[in-house]
Amino acid sequence: MRLLHALSRPSTGRTPNRPTALRFGTQKINVHQADRTVEPKARRPTGGPADFCLIGSIPLADVLERLRRHDVPIELGPVERHGALGAMESIYFRDPDDNLVEVSRYPDGSIGS
Repeated sequence: MRLLHALSRPSTGRTPNRPTALRFGTQKINVHQADRTVEPKARRPTGGPADFCLIGSIPLADVLERLRRHDVPIELGPVERHGALGAMESIYFRDPDDNLVEVSRYPDGSIGS
């Protein structure tokens, strides 16, 4: 965690009952506490796990269609979430190592600057 701060100087967002969010411009990394769980999360959480959010400009329906064509199960979504720039829509799935991946889109399709 100290390395991330030293290299990029992220801002930190705290919302009650949610993981700490490290914001890097328009992107964020959620850092989960070992003694408290939130859903969705890594399938086999370990001390200090994190998930990440990828912001896209294409409609999530297109992302969902591509994931379905490749037989990628959807963990959750589309659902409304709060990102580094405000309200957004997200879908969640797992990578081949079972890590949780979030792909999101802001209502106006922006990906920030």
